[in-house]
Amino acid sequence: MDIKKWKVMLAVDHHGSFTRAGLELGYTQSGITQMMKTLEKDVGFSLFKKVGHGTFLTDEAKALLPAIRSLLHAEEVIRQEIASLKGAQTGTIIIGTYLSCSIHWIPKIIQEFQQKHPDINFKIIQGSEGELAEWIQERKVDIGFLSYQSEQRYQFLPVMNDELFAVLPKGHPLAAQDAIPIEDFNDQPFIITEYTPGSDIHRILKEHQVTPDIRYVTVNEFSSLSMVEHNLGLAILPGLLLRGQIGNYTTLPLLPRAYRKLGLAFSSQEELSPASKGFLEYAKVFLL
Repeated sequence: MDIKKWKVMLAVDHHGSFTRAGLELGYTQSGITQMMKTLEKDVGFSLFKKVGHGTFLTDEAKALLPAIRSLLHAEEVIRQEIASLKGAQTGTIIIGTYLSCSIHWIPKIIQEFQQKHPDINFKIIQGSEGELAEWIQERKVDIGFLSYQSEQRYQFLPVMNDELFAVLPKGHPLAAQDAIPIEDFNDQPFIITEYTPGSDIHRILKEHQVTPDIRYVTVNEFSSLSMVEHNLGLAILPGLLLRGQIGNYTTLPLLPRAYRKLGLAFSSQEELSPASKGFLEYAKVFLL
């Protein structure tokens, strides 16, 4: 089967549309439709279903995703190995990361790395703890900048302990303290970006048997900061994200102090492409 068709299938899945997938890949909608009809004929079952105005994968197609991503990853590795044997360093590195890392770490690392490797391209995807772990295992990303989760299956290189802070509206009664006991969050209006088992905030609150009143789940930490500024609740946010930020809020340490362990994650160093291996080594030197 043509690897190009699998790439098209993943693009349709990502965009939920034949038209938008075609715009990304440089095909007409009719060309995309024809390729996917041929692919469905090859596999012997339907790959897509229409729901409202969107196009989504069938359950059978979803079952193929891990194998497809492994196939495309292997093809990229081969392509880069061939280029390397010819004396060139090319390829695309897909990085999964948190918002905080994408602001404070990744631009500087890429800027310096590309001075020596100008033909290597990057794709940066932001996600949550759970999403990033899945993306690494499914080969959706090559390298993740994320916090360590003991139950996840990936190789992890620790870089730093990033302290977590209480974030309160200015003038809040608790803001007069030097630090916020974690139990003070019990029953307080709370704002969070993710509250799933394994997330850093979930882990800390569970360890101390604290149950805040979760009022809002936001799309990212900057949205949480804005909602705190508007006196809609309290939050716990990482120091790396808060670095250099100024606003109508107060940040205080937690009691006891709490941290997330940030680092680099990847499924297997042996399976990384030449470009990804080179970037991983460079990032290790840069961050450690």
